Amino acid sequence: MKKFSLNIDNEEESFFYGLICNEKNSRLAWLINHALAIDLAKENSIEWFNDLENENYYFDKFVYIDELNHLTYTFFSNYDDNVSLFTELKLRAMKYFILIEGGLTFFDEKLFLKKMKTINEIQLISKIDQKRLKHKVNLIL
Repeated sequence: MKKFSLNIDNEEESFFYGLICNEKNSRLAWLINHALAIDLAKENSIEWFNDLENENYYFDKFVYIDELNHLTYTFFSNYDDNVSLFTELKLRAMKYFILIEGGLTFFDEKLFLKKMKTINEIQLISKIDQKRLKHKVNLIL
């Protein structure tokens, strides 16, 4: 399997949101697509090797590239078999994440949040302050 890495270290060029929602990831991706008028598509899962357990875990991932506005939306699951991708307590409560990267001058955060809040199935959406993350994560895509 071909692997790519995604750094979330550059906070100035990305927004990171956590979601609490009981819907399955494909259903939530569909709801997000309709609310934002985008087209998140399922891609290869994020593969993470847990050294302590000597086991691979796979986290579902959906991506949409907005070429007109130079934005990339990456929506991914935080759990596989009750194992969380993020160890921070606040982030472990989040079932899903959305990472938005690229030309953020074209990104209207208020409009994004307003549209996301129209999805009744989402119980909480919270912007994650990437500077406060204890562990910067390189996601293997």
